[in-house]
Amino acid sequence: MDDSTAVADKLAIVAQAVIDAIEGDTDGLSPSAVAALISLKARGILSIGTVAQLTGLTHSAAVRLVDRLEKDWLVRRQRRAGREVMVELTSRGRRRAGQLQEKRLAVTGSFLGHLSAADASALDAILSRLIAGLVAGSADPDLLFRMSALRAHTLADGELAEAGE
Repeated sequence: MDDSTAVADKLAIVAQAVIDAIEGDTDGLSPSAVAALISLKARGILSIGTVAQLTGLTHSAAVRLVDRLEKDWLVRRQRRAGREVMVELTSRGRRRAGQLQEKRLAVTGSFLGHLSAADASALDAILSRLIAGLVAGSADPDLLFRMSALRAHTLADGELAEAGE
């Protein structure tokens, strides 16, 4: 195994460990449901089509997801002019989305506890460059940043801006 393959494999190992840890702590919600709730919390009222895009689901699967979330009192539908149906979080859904986001950041933060401050700073710079490359490439920024406090705004120096900057 050459060096670049070994680095890619190590990155895949860490990515899978993060995914496993996060998905193991969602109280039975599917990854798509978690993505929908966090996306709605970050972006506000969304169309079902946008929910489908942000969760990677088909429109019909997103409708079924919204049905389940509505049954659990986490979202509610709003009718708009024409056939478009909008979805918003209920107060219970906002609390749940906040809890899920806090757990997500706590889990990923616990992985950083294995690093020194200097290593964490170096990793931050590396991750910023990787993300900037994804945004500049073919990655869909809305999909890439769907569960993040960061947004796809890249600054001149390649760093990422937090929402609102």
